[in-house]
Amino acid sequence: MLGQAAPAALLLFLLFPRVQGPLWGLPQDVYAGISGLSETMAPGSLSQLSLSDAIAFRVDFQGAAPHRRSLYWRGPVMWDFDGRTWRLGNPRLAELEPPTTGKRIEYSVLLEPHNRHWLFALELPASLPTQARYLDDGQIVSLTPVRTRLRYEIASALEAEPNPVEVRRALERARRLPPGFNPRARTLAEGWRATSVNDVEVLARAIAHFRRERLQYTTEPPLLGRDSVDEFLYDTRQGFCEHFSSAFVFLMRAAGVPARVVTGYQGGELNPVDGKFTVRQSDAHAWSEVFIDGRGWIRVDPTALSVPGRVDTGLARAVAAGDALPLLMRSELEWLLLLRHNWEAMTHQWNLWVLGYNPERQRNLFSLLGVKDPDWFDLASTLLAVMGIFVLGLFAWMLRRMVRPDPVQSAWRQFCGKLGARGVTRSPHEDPRDYAERAAHSLPAADQPIRHIAALYIALRYGKENSPAALMQLRRMVRELSVG
Repeated sequence: MLGQAAPAALLLFLLFPRVQGPLWGLPQDVYAGISGLSETMAPGSLSQLSLSDAIAFRVDFQGAAPHRRSLYWRGPVMWDFDGRTWRLGNPRLAELEPPTTGKRIEYSVLLEPHNRHWLFALELPASLPTQARYLDDGQIVSLTPVRTRLRYEIASALEAEPNPVEVRRALERARRLPPGFNPRARTLAEGWRATSVNDVEVLARAIAHFRRERLQYTTEPPLLGRDSVDEFLYDTRQGFCEHFSSAFVFLMRAAGVPARVVTGYQGGELNPVDGKFTVRQSDAHAWSEVFIDGRGWIRVDPTALSVPGRVDTGLARAVAAGDALPLLMRSELEWLLLLRHNWEAMTHQWNLWVLGYNPERQRNLFSLLGVKDPDWFDLASTLLAVMGIFVLGLFAWMLRRMVRPDPVQSAWRQFCGKLGARGVTRSPHEDPRDYAERAAHSLPAADQPIRHIAALYIALRYGKENSPAALMQLRRMVRELSVG
């Protein structure tokens, strides 16, 4: 029964119209619990994600995976700062100009739903997925929120030279700061500007400052007040990546250098079972970009300046001993890693081929079958036609496999029925010869036909007699038997 039902279930899975969204409940409520990056960044927002083992996306590189230091998965770009919280700007659509420098790599991404528009890719993108757009601040976005698992193909150019040109409007926005916040950081940045010839020297002084200060990296940063940058740089000296990037961009802007915050993910983990690269929510990261005339937007990771281990070895080995970590990042539970790798390799295939079978992939399947842009009527008609053919084929197969009655046994049963009607009923344990003898004694008028029928039945049933003529004779004798 399972073998007969499996093809029908497969046809229903492939051809039944796919339903986009939840099957029950309010559509807007089903995505409320999805975690991931948001449209804002404030002290403590990314450190909360560092405690999550949830998968953000999985990557399949064509060839060897790049070095960990190159794995900056670009996401939302923050432009506006109100003294505490960074927010997205208002980027515009732009044409992607594939870089002519750098090392080109191609890969596919299986992105978990996060209910936002942005996609993730290594810097700098060299191609765009289908149904995606490129923004002028380097973000890649989908046309609709990512509410189901999404697989896309993309290429990037690592260590490519950025576009050296930026519009004045964007540069002016990248210098804005709210008045009256962080006076000590402002004084520091103004001192760098006063003693520097150009923006390059200001940037060099900021980099040297973060390397020299060795601020502490922690997943449990202390709470900060109104002047969050001052308190981080001079008082607590402890923070997560959002503290480092926020402080660095604030200092750059206070010195008159255009800068912005970029959020996304850094690093990831290679699964030795299936060779796929897994990026988790705990890999959430924030870094800075500084604009230099003639060179364009340059990535600067202030966290890596102070704590190089964050980029080289990952979160677990960069934080201080005793800091909270995701369950399976703890060194004492490394024996669980193999189990997790095997489980994630298995669920990845399930997510890719079963749960990832969405309306777009169904349309591609119908395109291969010669049906362009199918609607619900086309899908239902095709499904009914295919299922009808399948049911008819299954019914024909069942008829061929049906066990037909043995003609010899049918004739014997007819013979027993005639004798039973005269009161000579065959017992279940009684063999044909004994039954015939008893019937012949009970019905002496038909003793000879009874004995001949029993002898011929025994020869056909248990002996070597198997000719069609003998079978026809048995049927005729049973039909002509008269025991009245």
